[in-house]
Amino acid sequence: MADLKIIPDLKTEVGFRTHISQNKYTVMSQPVFCTRSDSVLHTEWLVRFDSDTGLERILRPAEISGAISDLDLSMLKQAVSSLNFDPERTAIAVNLSGASFSEPSFERSLLAILAELKASPHKLLFELTETWNLSDLTPAIRLLNILRERGHSLCLDDVGAGAASLRYLRAFPADWLKIDGSFVTGAATNTQERAVLLAVLSLRDSLGVRFIAEGIESESLRQFAMEIGFDALQGYILGSPEPEINIK
Repeated sequence: MADLKIIPDLKTEVGFRTHISQNKYTVMSQPVFCTRSDSVLHTEWLVRFDSDTGLERILRPAEISGAISDLDLSMLKQAVSSLNFDPERTAIAVNLSGASFSEPSFERSLLAILAELKASPHKLLFELTETWNLSDLTPAIRLLNILRERGHSLCLDDVGAGAASLRYLRAFPADWLKIDGSFVTGAATNTQERAVLLAVLSLRDSLGVRFIAEGIESESLRQFAMEIGFDALQGYILGSPEPEINIK
């Protein structure tokens, strides 16, 4: 009987890097809709592992160890390949973990992958996730400015979800702000939270940004988000994450 090679636990650094290097994960795609035209602006690429372990319990240790950068680069490489194969396809948004910016080789590796992109840079967006509170913002600011100068749109994800939101908003260049779903849901029923959300939305012109409401799970919430002034919506009622079929 042939020996079965056992892959280490996903929650360990070795296990996580092994899963990524062997592409043992599924790329999921979820659409983001324009509120004015009801058309798809872009699709966000998400990740799903074949594991009973919750995604947060997998990604958090990977952020702490620095292994999360392997996932960021792997997803980016596949997005670039897909766009090169079909430059007219719907634009793709890939996530960048704040923890990845702390890895010394991350910027060099990311730019090397982008050097292979033949499609318009407007077809590839970057979402900076807020789950990791960077102690030194300088490497992230430098790289994000490079990406923006090259024509890629930038989105700050999960705004309103944690302590890093305001710090990131003050420091990072952005074209989109994605408001956390719990913030949107709370504002729909709570006058105090609504006042705060309206204040955030009022930054649109002064910051030159547009706003995405995530976590839109009901028709009433969709109507609220449209009426309060969001530019785009994302959520299960509009389109659930589905396996990306155009991986090249």
